[in-house]
Order: sequence, then C-alpha cells, then structure tokens
Amino acid sequence: MMGILKNKVILYIGSRYLTYGIQFINSLFIAIALGPTYFAIWGFINLILQYIAQFNMGIPYSLNVMLSINKSDPQKVKVLLSSSFFLYAILSIALIVLFSLISQCNLKLGEKYLFDNYWEIVISIAVLMHFNTLFTNYFRIENKLLEIVFYQSITPITMLIAISLSKEESLLWLLLWLMLIGQCLSLFIYIKNTSWSFIKPQKKWITTLIRKGFYLFVYNTCFYLIMLSTRTIVSSAYTVEEFGFFTFSFTLANTIMLLFDSFSFLIYPKTINRLNSANKEETKHILYIIRSAYITSVHLVMYIFLSVFPFFIQLFPQYSSTFKSFALISMTVILYTNCFAYSSLLTAKGKERILGFLSFITLLLNMLIAFFIAYVLQLDYEYVILATLFAYIIYSILLSKYSYKSINMQNDTMQLLKENFPIRLFLPFIVTLFAIIIELPWYSYILLLLFFIVINYKKLYYIKNILSQISKKPSIINI
Repeated sequence: MMGILKNKVILYIGSRYLTYGIQFINSLFIAIALGPTYFAIWGFINLILQYIAQFNMGIPYSLNVMLSINKSDPQKVKVLLSSSFFLYAILSIALIVLFSLISQCNLKLGEKYLFDNYWEIVISIAVLMHFNTLFTNYFRIENKLLEIVFYQSITPITMLIAISLSKEESLLWLLLWLMLIGQCLSLFIYIKNTSWSFIKPQKKWITTLIRKGFYLFVYNTCFYLIMLSTRTIVSSAYTVEEFGFFTFSFTLANTIMLLFDSFSFLIYPKTINRLNSANKEETKHILYIIRSAYITSVHLVMYIFLSVFPFFIQLFPQYSSTFKSFALISMTVILYTNCFAYSSLLTAKGKERILGFLSFITLLLNMLIAFFIAYVLQLDYEYVILATLFAYIIYSILLSKYSYKSINMQNDTMQLLKENFPIRLFLPFIVTLFAIIIELPWYSYILLLLFFIVINYKKLYYIKNILSQISKKPSIINI
C-alpha cells in the first residue's frame, strides 16, 4: 500500500479520477443551472475552444514525440521548447488577428449562440491554453505531475463552487472568467516551477518541428474534427434546445471516456519510446497487452453506465429525453477506443503521412454521412452520431491495416476484422445498438451488461490480474 501511495503515476491517476468526478457533477449541475438554451451556448463556446485547440500547426504533437525520443539530452530539450514557444507566440497573434477580423467584418460566427458577446474572453482563454499545453508536454516528460494536476484540476474545482452562486447568463459569464483565471494561475505555476529557461530559437529546430508536426497536425486535427464536425452539424441543422440536449449527452459520455484518457495520457510517451525501438515480436506483445486491457475495460464501463443511466436521468427532468442520444454517443465512443495504440505505433515508425491521410479521408466520410442524415433524411438529432460511429469503424480497420503493414504482419481482411471486432466484443455491441434504436425497456441493458461479463469473463479476469500486479508493484507503470 505504501508503494502505491508513493507512486506518482497512481497518485496522478487517482487525482484525475477525482477531478473527472467533479467534472461529471459540474456537467450535470451546469446543465440544470444554465437550462437547455444557455447550456447550448456554453456547448458552442466549448466547441470553438476545441476547434482553436486543434489550430496549432502540429507543434504540440511534434514536440511531444521529439521530447519523448530526446528527453535524455537537456540541450535538445531546451532548444525544442524555446522553438515551440516562439511558434506559439506567432500562432497566438494570428488567432487574435483572425477573430478580430471576424468580429469587425460582422461575419456572424455563431450568431444564434450569441458568440459575438463572448469572443474576446474565449480567445484569451484559448491563447493561454496553447502555452499551458506546451508546459504540460514538458512537465509530463520530466515526470513532474503535481503541476499538471493543478492545471487540470483548478478550473473544475472552482466551477463546482460557482454553480451555487449564479444561474443562466450570469453563471455563463462566471464560468468563462473562472476558466480565464484558472489558465492564468496554471501558467504562473508552470513558469515558477520549470527548470527550463528560454534561449534563442533555432531555425533548424523550428523547421523540424513544423515539418514533422505537419502530418501529425493533419492527423490529429482531422481525427478530432470527426467528432467536432458532427457536433457542428447538429448545432447548425437543429434548434438551440436540441443542440443543448446533444451537448448534455455528449458531455456525460465524454466525461466517462476521460477516465481512461488519464492512463493513456501518461503512457503515451513511454509507448512511443518503446515502440520506436521494439522488434516485431515485442511490438505485437505491446499492442496486445495495451489494446486488450484498455478496450475491454472501456466496453465494460460503458455498459455499466448504460444500465444505470435510465434511473439516473430521472433526477434531471429537463433532460429526461436524452437517453437515446447518450446511448448512441456512448456506443460511438466505444468504437473510438479501437484506434488506441495503432496510432502510437505508426507515429513511432515515422508514418505520420499515412496517419494524416487516413484521418482526412475519415473526416470527409463522417461529414458526408452526417450531412446526409441531418439535411437530406432529416432524422432526429440523436441519429447524426451514427455517421461518426460508422466512420470510426472504417478508420479503425484502415489504421490496423497500415499498422500491421509497418511491422510486416499479416493484414488480410478477416484478420483485421478479428483484431478490431472480436466476437466477445462485437456481439454485445451490435445487440446493444439494436436495443437502443428500437428503444427496448431499461432492464434490457442490465441483461446486456451481464451478457458482456459472461462472454468476457476470462479477459476481465486477466485485467484483474494486471491491476493486482500494479497494486503490488506500482513501478510497472512508472514513467
């Protein structure tokens, strides 16, 4: 037990789970306090922030990879960070100019969500987020997790307090100011505790960061835009209230997924480092362990939440109609995890161009199907997410194909389907999806959860053993 308490990784993950619990509570009470209309505006603002976060020229992606590979060379680390800081400064100026022009030219960005009232504070938050992302990457490589915990926790904690102080538009403004203050405090803490000092940026490293980051930028941006584009189409094709319902459903489903992102956030640099030098057999072993435990765990947790959500949502009558939306988004998020580890392998093997191409094709496919569902078929808003679900299926198959090809492994169609959709996962998934669409009663999901546990018993027992090993020897997952 003392070994666990002294382990930075486990303490970090524990703090993140606590923070995500707070975020989950925040999501519920913010949704109630704002009401569907202002919650939709809050959702649109966060949508803009996420778009801006992707407008980064690939700097954080290339920096992350290059720091992971060169972390033992202090001089390279220093010049990489300084060059990245310089690029972020240019990027921030470009963002400010761009949104100033949008406002001055009266281009009516997000007009029905009143975005023109909030754009100045939103851009201020976005600029600070960019610089905090740079420091987060550096502190993660240095294994300084307390500062990262502060950055990731300060805003959710203060928001939890703010919920009781106001409501509707005044609460919306309070939340934005708290986000801004949280970003400022985090940047101060990072600067105060860093051992890095700014040196003159070098053209060589600036060029390297941009060149290496370009394809990672295309990959990450297109990949994240898959879900963002779906949300954007819902925001434009449906009413403000319906977008509020969709935002509520997405926020809850995504908060659950964040529980697993804590672990993937920590092991990403280590995974890149190991896959970069691993031989074929080692790579197969790493992929099997990471994907097997991670994906099965996500499936289990999502089925648990689907079982309890019908009871839970009764506590929030304003959003009582959102079960189908939440359930379909949850099933889509499950497929998102199918991509886990494959992208890390291709990145480690220098296949950023392939990653960028695959994510771009998937984004186009998602947008076309989502547009068709929303504007041509004119189905209810909750069905638009099916476009993303289908896009993730195609993407995971293509991703696994090129991943196996990169290490000269068999990658015929049947093998790819077995790897991505083993019967023990696919069967409960497809039955649950059918149950959601035809709106079977609440007890169906409890039966489906039991069904999942029964046919995945051996795999769940294997995961239990892994967790037991970590509890006895926490250094297994030390960075």
